[in-house]
Amino acid sequence: MDTTIHELFESGASTEQRMQALFGRRRLFAIGGLGVTTAALLAACGGTKSDSNSRVGNAPTTVPLPDAPVNDVVLLRTASSLEHSAIAVYDLVIGNTDLLDKAYQDLAKRFRDDHLGHAAVFEKLTTSLGGQAWTCGNPRFDQVVITPIVRAIAGGPATALLPISTASDDPKRDVLNFAHALETLAGATYQSLIPSLSEPTMRRDTISIGTHEVRHAALLAIAITGRPDGYFTPGDVENATLVVPTTAAPATTQNIATVATVAGVAAAPPSTPIPVVYAIPSQFGALSATQLVVGAPNESGTRLTVNLETPSLNSFVYEYMTPECK
Repeated sequence: MDTTIHELFESGASTEQRMQALFGRRRLFAIGGLGVTTAALLAACGGTKSDSNSRVGNAPTTVPLPDAPVNDVVLLRTASSLEHSAIAVYDLVIGNTDLLDKAYQDLAKRFRDDHLGHAAVFEKLTTSLGGQAWTCGNPRFDQVVITPIVRAIAGGPATALLPISTASDDPKRDVLNFAHALETLAGATYQSLIPSLSEPTMRRDTISIGTHEVRHAALLAIAITGRPDGYFTPGDVENATLVVPTTAAPATTQNIATVATVAGVAAAPPSTPIPVVYAIPSQFGALSATQLVVGAPNESGTRLTVNLETPSLNSFVYEYMTPECK
């Protein structure tokens, strides 16, 4: 038996001839179950040789990621993108007294014009290095941060990705706090870019713009909170020390069972508190996240809470990216 199988597979017989020889009527009873399986496998493997492995279906072609070094051009394009994101927010509220009180319209116009000038500086620096200037908002920041915040403030219809959003219980409050957060973020961002920019002139222009942003934030803090409460945090005044604020978000959930009742009816749960803003919130140069709380509270009292952080790898505007705005 072993000799027959050996001779069979060493011969030039075709696959069909091998199967017939192995599974003929008499041999079928002569070979055990394990032997049948082995013979079938060997017969199937015989015949024409192939240089490729067997496969089922078609695997998609792998597209390699583009080369994306983080250089001066990328950092400058990212900076100009944040300026254009801020410009878009100011354009949204300028002239709309439902979102921004008339008393602050001129201030918003001044800040918007400042951002236009800042964007022009970053764009000029970009082209001086041979890069393509970025004249649009930051794609990642607009999608993940700007859009949800604007919807929480002004409301918005349902989309393929987002449910319907109701307008804030105090849109004017939220707009001022949003502007303050954007200005604070811009100042922190440009300070964080200084060690990474290679040319002294770029570092000089970037930090100069950064000082404008933090001045904007300081003026907004005083306008929001009032004088003199808008200058320093109470803890700083009492302790004569400066404390770096934590980036941890406050608790936004409530135990409904502990909510007090009025006339036998459960009272509404406490809403997420709106953080107080100050012109000098901490030590100079803090790069911690800026927390923003906006929108109407939901049934559990929770408002939209967002931590605005300086740009990282997933929000850089790389050189392979092409502006799509008009």
